[in-house]
Amino acid sequence: MVYIDELLLINFIIDYVLIDFTSVILKLNSTFIRKILSCLIGELSILYLFIDFNSLSLTIYKLIIGIFMILVAFKYNDIKTFANTLIYFYSFAFLLGGILYFFKMENLIKYQFVLLFIPLIMHFYKKLTYNLKILLTTKYKVNIYLKNGKILYLNGYMDTGNNLIDPVTLKKIIIINKDVDENFMLVPYKTIDNESLMKCFKPQKIYIDGIGERNDILVGVINKKFIGYNCLLNNQLLKEKKC
Repeated sequence: MVYIDELLLINFIIDYVLIDFTSVILKLNSTFIRKILSCLIGELSILYLFIDFNSLSLTIYKLIIGIFMILVAFKYNDIKTFANTLIYFYSFAFLLGGILYFFKMENLIKYQFVLLFIPLIMHFYKKLTYNLKILLTTKYKVNIYLKNGKILYLNGYMDTGNNLIDPVTLKKIIIINKDVDENFMLVPYKTIDNESLMKCFKPQKIYIDGIGERNDILVGVINKKFIGYNCLLNNQLLKEKKC
């Protein structure tokens, strides 16, 4: 049995975790006071226990409460930011609510003690979301125009560890794992373990989505399997883009 004061406390803690987590993930500015006020508004969601709502009315009621919680916690900037924040907030809420419901239904531990696992759950979810955002924001469409007229359509990955530069021409090197019919040159490069030579060629031009057309890049070819991409971009390109 859960008393009303326990339910209010549980609901307040969960709302605070959700608001705080949304703030961290989306890098939104808020204050402790605004978060507390937002969570107090969230306590109104408990009223559904005492009012006879149908499914549609309950959904609309909770959506309105969520909207006011977001407005109080983060203010209103623009419709795109607001909609994005609301979507993330409810995504976290559904995730956390589903996990709590699972533990409650399986009677593995008392419902109240599940709260102890909330920080751990949100930590792993934050890590997963962060890695996913990094993956999505470091992938680029790459077109390599060969001198024989052919075009390679590749999925590029911006690797922060690839800073290879040809010591003779000082051109940046991107890496692919596809066989091509081109005139190769051997370019020395170093790894943590040893030094070696890489087959490279100068294409007619390269187009990288989000960066543009480049004519000052060498393409290195290696016999290695990539997962999720087939072109390893040079990190120096990203630095130039930011400049």
